[in-house]
Amino acid sequence: MVRAILDDSKRGVPAGEISARFHLTLAEAIVAVARRIGEPRVVLSGGCFQNRRLTEHAVRRLEAEGFLPYWHQRIPPNDGGISLGQVVAARRALKAAE
Repeated sequence: MVRAILDDSKRGVPAGEISARFHLTLAEAIVAVARRIGEPRVVLSGGCFQNRRLTEHAVRRLEAEGFLPYWHQRIPPNDGGISLGQVVAARRALKAAE
């Protein structure tokens, strides 16, 4: 994929077209991994899913292949989500200590 990006760039392919191919390729890679693992539910999380194009492509492709994707909709997939997880873990630890 990196080689294709560099080749396209050298050939003068517009950045928007290169970017679109990149995101579509990542979405296909996500589908390929989901197929290999074989779980029907797929959770998309992490900072890369702040990218709307990637998230939308991945969700559409997973649904088209019969998977049930889950992704951040109210909690951010980056540090805000990590912070929430830390709060939940701390709360559980405090309850367990009572």
